[in-house]
Amino acid sequence: MAGEQTQTPILRDGAYKYKALLTVALGNFMGTMDMSINNISFPVLTRVFQAPLTQVMWVTLAYTLTTTSLMLVFGRLSDRMGSKRLYSTGALIFMVGMGLCAVSQSLVQLIGFRILQAVGSAATGACGYAIVAEAFPPSERGKGLGLLGMSVSAGFITGPILGGLLLSVHWRAIYLVRTPFGLITFVLARTFLKADRLRAEAAPLDLLGTVFSSLGLCGILFGVSQFKAAATSPWTCYLPLTLGAACLLVFILVELRVQDPIVDLGMFRSRVFSCAIFSLFFVFLAYPVFTLTMPFYLMQGLNVHPSTAGVFMAIVSMGTIVFGPISGSLSDRYGVVKFATLGAFIAALSFVLMRGFALTTSPAHIVLVLFMYGLGIGTFQPPNNSTIITAVTPDRLGTASAMITTQRSVALSLGTALTGLLFSLRLDTYKTVLAQTGLAASEAARRAIPPALHDVLVLFIVAQFVAAALALAARTRRGGRRIGS
Repeated sequence: MAGEQTQTPILRDGAYKYKALLTVALGNFMGTMDMSINNISFPVLTRVFQAPLTQVMWVTLAYTLTTTSLMLVFGRLSDRMGSKRLYSTGALIFMVGMGLCAVSQSLVQLIGFRILQAVGSAATGACGYAIVAEAFPPSERGKGLGLLGMSVSAGFITGPILGGLLLSVHWRAIYLVRTPFGLITFVLARTFLKADRLRAEAAPLDLLGTVFSSLGLCGILFGVSQFKAAATSPWTCYLPLTLGAACLLVFILVELRVQDPIVDLGMFRSRVFSCAIFSLFFVFLAYPVFTLTMPFYLMQGLNVHPSTAGVFMAIVSMGTIVFGPISGSLSDRYGVVKFATLGAFIAALSFVLMRGFALTTSPAHIVLVLFMYGLGIGTFQPPNNSTIITAVTPDRLGTASAMITTQRSVALSLGTALTGLLFSLRLDTYKTVLAQTGLAASEAARRAIPPALHDVLVLFIVAQFVAAALALAARTRRGGRRIGS
């Protein structure tokens, strides 16, 4: 029919599906490694550029704001222009941006090139899940997404380790050494991915929706990142939040009226899609409790060496790598809802057990609980992502793929702000109380960490159980129709 998108038929043979998986996995690996490898460079960058940490943090913040604000736009472009074209272009931009970062002569240049790099990352990230979901048959979709999830966890594990090694050579090495892999991703995309066909007819791109969605997400994320400064400089937090919320409201009004919206809001009328996408949000809203508070507990509470703490932190990703593909394959056979719900429930239960962490807790017990959390995340993600992807028709796969990445990014940003704010407040409270008992300041600070961690966990235990309930509610009814059908 005129106006509908027709794509080259995907030959779902063993060769193509794994070629597509390899291509997208390499891009995902590069993207997640990039996020974790840059943070470890902050102490070096503050010294090299003679800049405070508040300025150096924009190396990561500018990247995050750009990727998240552009993800929905690129998701819709993927549906219109084809996944191969957008993914390969994004890989090329990412590679060029990374190469330019390596030759930056100032902090301003580095931040600017990071924004360019983020544009490429947003383009590849927006359609990655859609490419894999389309390459694998529905009966193996969970397996494919589970294998893809391994690349995300591998990137998070490899980033800090590789970053430490490269920084011992030069800070530019963290960009320069990885640039050839960006070229490999581009070549694989152009070589392996099936060609796309454009729509015979297409409505004009939703420019208003593009502008207001990007401004809205950017304002929300920037405001959230400034939560800690709200007490002394409230306008840096509340003004962006207000403007961001206003832009998102305008965005919704625009999407209800345009012929070809960036986000078809009718997607949210599907109980299956809505429950699955918000279940993902609550799972990743809680994730920063682990990434932010556990280093304090390990290094300042238990006096663990940083290198050993890094091994402890990697246990969660190891659990995810092990159980992601297993969960994906089993969910294809026994049902995605069962495994997504089980994964969210295990993650919630691991948070309950973390409330038992004390200064006398054995390393073996900590390892077991952290591995259990990784098991939960790994069990949850592939079937939940499969539920989201399966809930839409082929002409909305790019949008659904972008929604997964956008929800995750927004949840992580909000969770990071909430966790940092709550943990610092409870930590100060307990340090004051313990200092009044006659303890030395250093010992009071050490003993304050476990109870502060326990208090923060309460809120996010609730979030994890909400995620489990939503995952369970994403059950499909017999004969249910996919969004857009």
